[in-house]
Amino acid sequence: MITDPLLLASAIALLGFICGIVLYRGDYCMVAMLRDYYLIGDTTLLRSFVIYFLIASALFHLGNLVGLLPFLPPPTFALPSLSTLAGGLLFGIGIVLAGGCVVGTLYKMASGNLINWISFAGILAGSLLYAEVHPQVQLFSTQTTFAASITVAQHNPILQSLILLVISIAGLLAIWRWSRQGGLNVTSHARGYIQPWKVAVLLALLNFFFYLFSASPMGITTAYAKVAAYLERIFLPGHAAGLAYFQTDSISFKAGEILVRGGAGPRLDYISYTELALMAGIFSGALAAALYYKEFKIHGLPPWRQAVAALAGGILLAMGARIASGCNVKFFLGALPLLAWQGIIFAAATVVGTWIGTRILTRYVIR
Repeated sequence: MITDPLLLASAIALLGFICGIVLYRGDYCMVAMLRDYYLIGDTTLLRSFVIYFLIASALFHLGNLVGLLPFLPPPTFALPSLSTLAGGLLFGIGIVLAGGCVVGTLYKMASGNLINWISFAGILAGSLLYAEVHPQVQLFSTQTTFAASITVAQHNPILQSLILLVISIAGLLAIWRWSRQGGLNVTSHARGYIQPWKVAVLLALLNFFFYLFSASPMGITTAYAKVAAYLERIFLPGHAAGLAYFQTDSISFKAGEILVRGGAGPRLDYISYTELALMAGIFSGALAAALYYKEFKIHGLPPWRQAVAALAGGILLAMGARIASGCNVKFFLGALPLLAWQGIIFAAATVVGTWIGTRILTRYVIR
């Protein structure tokens, strides 16, 4: 499917459409997963992520064993560096201020929420800002790489097996206890609501099929940069043409005898058929669900503090994602279940960044 662009884009768009419906009906926000823990100690969404991790990890590793997923590690992953750490920290701060991550922003935009449209504008602006400093960031990343392997398995297969075994046993015991205590379900009177644990199961399945079709787990932030590049080419074509970030490929690998390439530049390539198709699918699916349930509504403009925070947060999360070469979708949903070093380091930095962002939010934005 990788060598058939139309088929690949159609399959990914369909997965994205389903994903948009699921995320919207479950109001599944990975920002709230961390932010709400810091604000009110709510761990409901964190519990659902444990379920996601166990299912996705099992699907990814079993899929590789039986030959369905020949690319492990995926070609979109790389060696970790201080850029991964710095990017995760910025990303964590940004998602809290923006009120949504790169997928949360999309499905909330689709329901007519203007603050998320402001965040979306910030993400595009941040992507353009990153393009200006891309060569310097790449040099810094190359000079600060601190591991010789992409995944724990490449470093030590036995260590990976032990880690997964311990996490699986602890996770299954925790899920069993939560289910007995009624801690997996939340009360909601919304029509068609999907419980968080069910969203987690569906997300794991959708990401597995995305991996199966495209050779890598889900990713989306390069698609934002590509949209920004198209816009810059319209208004500043000469400047866009002179930016190295828009002229080079961020991914290049062989599928059989076919060389597959893609990047943030304004052209049709692997990123267009995967990340951009996923982006369009998520927005379309959420919009269809909002219209079907008669929940689409253009909300009024937010207070100025919140609007400024949303714009600044969008810029920060885009800069963080591009510095780290990925976002929570790529690293939390893809790299962590594969025990890739980038995912582990990015997730740890994002947790810290989210705590900082929550402090900024409560002190300066919603006071």
